[in-house]
Amino acid sequence: MGVKRILVLAAVIGAALVLSSGAFAGGLTCAHGSTCQNSSGGGEPNTGGTLPFTGLDLAGIAAVGGLLLAGGITLHRAARRSR
Repeated sequence: MGVKRILVLAAVIGAALVLSSGAFAGGLTCAHGSTCQNSSGGGEPNTGGTLPFTGLDLAGIAAVGGLLLAGGITLHRAARRSR
């Protein structure tokens, strides 16, 4: 595989991951297929709000991964030229 193909593949996968995160964020579905609702103790469903942030920022992780990939490709090219 050429370097161009690898970079295009990495760009397509990165774009797919970034764009797919919003596609499934619209609603939660319970195991039985209906929309999940949290009750607030009084029997009234909590229909407003968003999910809490529970992890790392994936854009930062993707950026670090891209930098590592670019560094690896650069090292590979440098090693090939020195032979």
